[in-house]
Amino acid sequence: MAEQEITNGAQAAAAARVRAVGVLLNASALLERLLATAIQRAAGISHSMFEVLLVLAERPDGAPMSELSDRLILTSGGATRLVDRMVAAGLAERRPSPADRRVQLVTMTAEGERTLVTAARAHTEQTDRLLAAAGPTADLTALVPALDHLGRQARALLPPLG
Repeated sequence: MAEQEITNGAQAAAAARVRAVGVLLNASALLERLLATAIQRAAGISHSMFEVLLVLAERPDGAPMSELSDRLILTSGGATRLVDRMVAAGLAERRPSPADRRVQLVTMTAEGERTLVTAARAHTEQTDRLLAAAGPTADLTALVPALDHLGRQARALLPPLG
């Protein structure tokens, strides 16, 4: 059943879809801050670096910059600057792709893997504390696919980043 058309501020504030997405975005921002703080304290890296390391763990032969940019929702320049910092910190390396020398592949170093494990432990501990506080109603088996679907729909509607 469709909601009534929004014609004034009170209707906008009361609209279920507006409120639902607002709650979701607020929860997401708070989770990002909570987890980023735990990762920074434990491993000394940003949450963005953690996300890159997770992608690289899935791609031991290396990930092209375009994939990192796409998966992390960063511009190509933003992804390049992030990987530059990771290379300087000894967490990642760049090398030419054997299939196409114009493409640079990013791989995780041994130090990057140690850092990823430390960060993942902090992430998991913080997540466990959060879910324990949420109580038994936190049903991740239903939540994960629903949020993944929502994210895929949003990605499909967005224009590509430059």
